[in-house]
Amino acid sequence: MKKIVSVVLAIVMVFSITIPVFAQGQTTTNYDGNPVVIVRGIDFAGLTYEDGTKALSVDLTTLFPLLMQSFMARLEVINEDIVMDTAMDVAYEILSPLACDNEGNSVEPISMVQYPGSMANHPEFVASLTDGGEPGIVKTAVERYGAENTYYFTYDWRKTPALLAEELKGFIDTAKSDSGKDKVNIICASMGGMVTTAYMYYYGGDSLDSVVYLSGAQNGTYVCGEALNGRIVFDTDILLNLIYESTDNNIFMKLFLSIFDSMGVFDTLTKIANDIVADSYDEVNDRVLRDCFGTLCGFWALCPDESFEGGVETIFGGHEEEYPVLLEKIEETKNFVFATEETLTAAKENGVKISFVSNYNGTLAPVHAKANANGDGVLETELTSNFATVAPLREILTADQLASAPYASVSPDKVIDASTAWFPETTWFVKDAPHVAADYGTGFSEFTFTLLESDVQPNVKTFSQYPQFMIADENLNVSPLK
Repeated sequence: MKKIVSVVLAIVMVFSITIPVFAQGQTTTNYDGNPVVIVRGIDFAGLTYEDGTKALSVDLTTLFPLLMQSFMARLEVINEDIVMDTAMDVAYEILSPLACDNEGNSVEPISMVQYPGSMANHPEFVASLTDGGEPGIVKTAVERYGAENTYYFTYDWRKTPALLAEELKGFIDTAKSDSGKDKVNIICASMGGMVTTAYMYYYGGDSLDSVVYLSGAQNGTYVCGEALNGRIVFDTDILLNLIYESTDNNIFMKLFLSIFDSMGVFDTLTKIANDIVADSYDEVNDRVLRDCFGTLCGFWALCPDESFEGGVETIFGGHEEEYPVLLEKIEETKNFVFATEETLTAAKENGVKISFVSNYNGTLAPVHAKANANGDGVLETELTSNFATVAPLREILTADQLASAPYASVSPDKVIDASTAWFPETTWFVKDAPHVAADYGTGFSEFTFTLLESDVQPNVKTFSQYPQFMIADENLNVSPLK
């Protein structure tokens, strides 16, 4: 197996799934509709100690020894085993604050920054809101509905779906009590899609009117499933493309990366990782993987059906007696994960208006065999769309796929066949939009809130300006894809 898997997980889980949390603006309106709850995605930065210190921190000084030793190994100055030992030490240093015990409870005294009650109770936070990601969604909601009608649900994503659903229920009950309304509306982003689905699984949809899944992780992510199964494959070209795309045209960073690339550092890193594919997995699992990730029930909730049971065997095989309580929680998590389609179908049949927004044409983390899948830069489009047929990145559907697909459900660029999605009539696709793209003041934001505010279940023909397939420009304004 893979001795480098610990470093992979450090990089993947920290930089590929994390969405920053910041914030801004408070207003009061004459709005008399349902209160709105924004359920954010996974947030590493929000996990803090009591003194406010961030639990998870990664910087170049942490990774620099590993990069240097990798380069020296290429020059045969040091043994590659030294590089791998350093890799595990670096991974453990980064990840150990996240670890839970054999019952799934946090080892370290850390918790998530949370915002009880409506945004009217948090004026300083509202005043600091930025425009991007979930904070931008909160900012828009405050402007449209008033701070007293806007709620922002953050959570310790390491917990079981059952506990997260219970916490969200308390949040929803508070919003209903405060407003005097019988229902709430929800925008759930990224991992928030899983949390919202968990709420419906455990408590039904009677308290929900309208739900918009925005880049939702209700079906997990392949990178999590593959990592928990130890199936890691590195590709230098995909890795470099991803890194370059993240530099935001910073000329100095691009120069720095080019120097390292010309020195062969990235080729060396990927070669080392792939060359030792079968080496020392048990050691890595014992030293890093099992306790730093295997104990986090929230990550198991992001493991797709196909890789769930294999992942449990990979992580805990031969160690079951050490984790009896945790494994019971993981088994309960599996029951929830496997019931996702049934849960969503039941909610829709019971009158909850549910819309799905899935973005594509973005590069994913280059660390597993499915890394060439089309995605939004974080999650795979196939999963956020509830299993539409999606061509690999920078490819189109095969001739056979196009021949069997209904003409109206194929995107104009021939990348997507929406007909195979669980709910094709209520699933939208936006090309070139990044993960959680509803930034404040953008056309994408207006699209999202239009879906949320619809009096009836919207479908892909409800709004002429928002057909099933759209494209986003650099300012995140959307228009029909042609």
